[in-house]
Amino acid sequence: MKDIKIDTLIVIGLLVVVVTAAVFLVYVPQHKRLWNIQAQIVSKKMALEASEEDVAIVPEMARQIEVMKKHSQGFDRSLPKRKELAAFLHEISSILASEELSNQLTKPGDPTEEEQFHILPIIMKFEGSYLALSSLLERIDNMERLARVKKMSISKKQRSEDLNIELEMNIYFKEG
Repeated sequence: MKDIKIDTLIVIGLLVVVVTAAVFLVYVPQHKRLWNIQAQIVSKKMALEASEEDVAIVPEMARQIEVMKKHSQGFDRSLPKRKELAAFLHEISSILASEELSNQLTKPGDPTEEEQFHILPIIMKFEGSYLALSSLLERIDNMERLARVKKMSISKKQRSEDLNIELEMNIYFKEG
């Protein structure tokens, strides 16, 4: 009976050693590996959700691009070729004359080149009433050609109701 007890204790001891070895050699490394894989899954899910949010804006961006394309369809008309410059200067001169602005001087400057267009500064000097100036500015604003008044100086002409006016404006064009 004593031998059975010792044998039982030996078997139990061996089982404890085998179970302990299995825990440390198999279970613990596999548990660490499983934990790392689960952490990777969580990380990938978060990255996927972030990507889904990024992709969700694509339809809105496509819609905005279409709106911008429709809005800019006639933009090339506003940026004519340089050869149309004489026609623009003639149109400005006729506007000045029709608005009864006198002592006209129109002086184009040297063009500068930007990334997609060129800028031509124009200095205009003339005399006239405030209402004629207002009408001129409105007509320039309504022109098909893209033009921008950069600077304007106005002074009262001595012994007259008229104003001395100097406009610096830019017109934009494409080379070609």
